[in-house]
Amino acid sequence: MNLQPLLHNPLPRRPLPDTCRFELLDVNALQDPCSGRIVHLYSMVARCQLCETVFKAQEGEGFVSTSVARVLRCPAGCGEQALRGAVLRQWTPPVSPAPLHSASPLHPAPVAA
Repeated sequence: MNLQPLLHNPLPRRPLPDTCRFELLDVNALQDPCSGRIVHLYSMVARCQLCETVFKAQEGEGFVSTSVARVLRCPAGCGEQALRGAVLRQWTPPVSPAPLHSASPLHPAPVAA
């Protein structure tokens, strides 16, 4: 009789080669102010460059953390990309265009007589 427990996944899952590319639109993380090291990654907003899907990814729902990277997965099933810590630390928000103004003019408030 074998009393050893069965190990379904004895080794941690290693990221597969990148099968997709993503544009990071937002990163919500807690960083150490001195080192810039990411202490906790809360979420990312990304755009899949294959299917153009924009999505919010959180741990277990769109990305998983491994010992060497965060693996971001497209919700449409296009693929995944491993993002190392250095990539996330160096991320800066995309430059947004000048603010858009409303197409309808603002009317001044009526003056009481």
